[in-house]
Amino acid sequence: MEGIEYRGESTIPSNIKQVVVTKDVNRYYASIQYESEEELPKGTGITGIDMGIRAFLTTSDGLQIESLNALRKNEKKLKREQRRLSRKRKGSKNRKKQIAKVQKLNQNIRDARKDFNHRVLTAIARHYGTVVIENLNIQGMQRNHHLAKSMIDQGWYQFKRMLQYKIEWRDAELIEIGRFDPSSKMCSKCGNIKHDLKLSDHKYHCNVCNLSIDRDLNAAINIRNMGSIKVGKGIPALTPVESATAAELSKGGLRVATL
Repeated sequence: MEGIEYRGESTIPSNIKQVVVTKDVNRYYASIQYESEEELPKGTGITGIDMGIRAFLTTSDGLQIESLNALRKNEKKLKREQRRLSRKRKGSKNRKKQIAKVQKLNQNIRDARKDFNHRVLTAIARHYGTVVIENLNIQGMQRNHHLAKSMIDQGWYQFKRMLQYKIEWRDAELIEIGRFDPSSKMCSKCGNIKHDLKLSDHKYHCNVCNLSIDRDLNAAINIRNMGSIKVGKGIPALTPVESATAAELSKGGLRVATL
C-alpha cells in the first residue's frame, strides 16, 4: 500500500480511536477520532438564525453575514472549461487532462463553501449557548427553479448538519421551530400577520404598529422568540450583537454587517 505523507501543522493525538481516509480528486483527507478531556467553552445567550438568499444568514441580535456565492463567482470559468471538455475526443489524453481541470475547479468550489461554513459556525457555537433555527424543507424548496441554484450555492444542508455537531460539541442547545410557523410574515413587535408580504420585499413594514425593520432581521427575531417559547423559556430580552462574534467573523475574511 502506498504511504501518504502528513504535512499538517497540528500535532497528531496519541489516543486515536479511528482514522477514516477519503480521496477527493487529487487530495487525501484523514478524519481522526480521538478522546479528549478538554472541555470546549460554552457560549451564553440565545440567538435566532434566519437563512436567506440575499444574505447568507441574519441573527436575531442584528448580525448579518453576506453570502459567499462560490459557485456564482466561478460559474463562467466552470462553463468555459466544461465546453472545452465537450470538444475533446473521448478516450484521448487531452480529454483526461480536461476532466481533471473541471474536477479540480468543482473541488475548489466545494472547499471554499465548506471553509466558509466552518468559520461561520465556529463563531456562532463559540458565542451562543442556545441557537434557534427553522426546520426548512430544503429538498422541497430546491424544486423552485428560481431558488434552487442560490440554495445549492449557499450550502444550507451542509450548514445545518455542521451546526448540529458543533453545538453538541459545546454542550449547547439547538432548537428547531416548525417549517410552517409564520416567521417571515409576522411582526416581531405586535404579532400582526402580513399576508401580502412578497419575496421581493427587503423591508418589513407593519401597517398596525408601524414597525419598519429589515425583513430577515424581523424573521430572525421571530424565530428566536418562537424557539424560546417552545421550550418554556418565554420571550427573552433583545440584546445587541456580541462584538466578539462580529470581530471573529470579520477577521476570518467574511463580510459582516450589523443591522
